[in-house]
Amino acid sequence: MIPIATNRLRTVLDGFHIVPAYVLLGLLKHLVPLRWLAKWTWCETTGPRDRLAERRLTANVLRLSKLLRIADRDCLQRSLLLYRLLSAAGADPELVVGFREQDGKIIGHAWVLVDDMSIVEPESDLVRFSPVLRFGARGALLPPLQAGCEPQISVH
Repeated sequence: MIPIATNRLRTVLDGFHIVPAYVLLGLLKHLVPLRWLAKWTWCETTGPRDRLAERRLTANVLRLSKLLRIADRDCLQRSLLLYRLLSAAGADPELVVGFREQDGKIIGHAWVLVDDMSIVEPESDLVRFSPVLRFGARGALLPPLQAGCEPQISVH
């Protein structure tokens, strides 16, 4: 009984900092270049990697996304928040932005990798996207990316 109560308490406490960050990132993604957001959202870890916290925080962010019923339009803010929370948990995540063409339109998507694996979507869903930008530790732009490219995009 105690572990269940402890998990619920952690979920509630996580919510107190997840919800405001989620809302703020939803606004900032329209106002701030992505390269700055990646740097701002990275959070240095304060200890060893905590895989249990990674799973709990990921589940809480996904719950919030589903609760707000915008899961199909919040991939960037959700991914930025996961990038922040997972970096703080010591997971060394990568933030990835990719694009694909559909019905004559360019569709963007953002996702997070940990240990070279997508933590939210199945890899089979992501193969349709061509990764264009990858951000690693401290928001550093990772290769491959053409020299001189200044990413300033908003993805919904």
